[in-house]
Amino acid sequence: MSSTAIPYTVDARTSVPGIHVEVRTYRQPEPFEGVLEIGVHSLSMSLTPQVNYSRSCYLDAEGRQGPCVEVGDIVFPPRGMRMMVRGPGGAESYRGIYCEFAASIFEQTTGLRGDWTAGQLAATLNVQAPMIKRDMYRLASEVSESGFGREKAIEATALLLMVDLARYLRQASLPAQPVRAALAAWQMRRITDYVEGMVDHCPSIDQLARLCEISPRHLARAFKASTGRTIGDYVREVRMIKARSLLADTRLSLKEIAHRLGFSSPSSFCVAFGKAMGVTPKQFRITSQRRA
Repeated sequence: MSSTAIPYTVDARTSVPGIHVEVRTYRQPEPFEGVLEIGVHSLSMSLTPQVNYSRSCYLDAEGRQGPCVEVGDIVFPPRGMRMMVRGPGGAESYRGIYCEFAASIFEQTTGLRGDWTAGQLAATLNVQAPMIKRDMYRLASEVSESGFGREKAIEATALLLMVDLARYLRQASLPAQPVRAALAAWQMRRITDYVEGMVDHCPSIDQLARLCEISPRHLARAFKASTGRTIGDYVREVRMIKARSLLADTRLSLKEIAHRLGFSSPSSFCVAFGKAMGVTPKQFRITSQRRA
């Protein structure tokens, strides 16, 4: 069985020594359930904002299921694993990028040779690493376009992805630290509702602290303790998710998008987007709408 249970077409592909990359359009109109035999190390990411996510778990040698979790935008099912996947269906089409690494180059680059811990396997189903997300967007742009040094850029970016993935998985194998001074559930809801509903401004930590009825310093510490990332990183990620959706799904000008996301000018929006995604808003829009 292949490494994906979802039908797809290939929009663009490139191979360099030990590495194969494809930009794909997937179609998942109907629910599905099945076991996948993972034959290669592969890293994939959705390029389209998802509404319904699949759920997955790994199977042991006797076929027993491990913890079943919601699959994130970025996944890395390691070579040699077996996965149970349940997909909700309902998606006529969405785009993604798929990277396949030969075992020799993966092991040489990462030092990871298959002795996965439970923490590492759990982390592979929902990779939460902004650096990896940024470089996956860069890789999608390089594969979809032609330009000077394209193959070298793809090879260098793919190698960097493997290094960042190795760092991420090594961190995931460390013992969990006790959570201290975490935010209450009602405080987290207030933050997520406010940030994800923001229009025409970027919320400050002072505003969010007032919503939570605590000091800005306490909020910064408690948010990091609760989520493992800073509140600034969270706000930036939400802004970029909204930016990607507006660029891909609307014809709004960069000026209007910058205003809706609370940037002071189109130029500041372009700088922030390029830093986060590795491509300019214009390049992202052209690539996204061309493949729609």
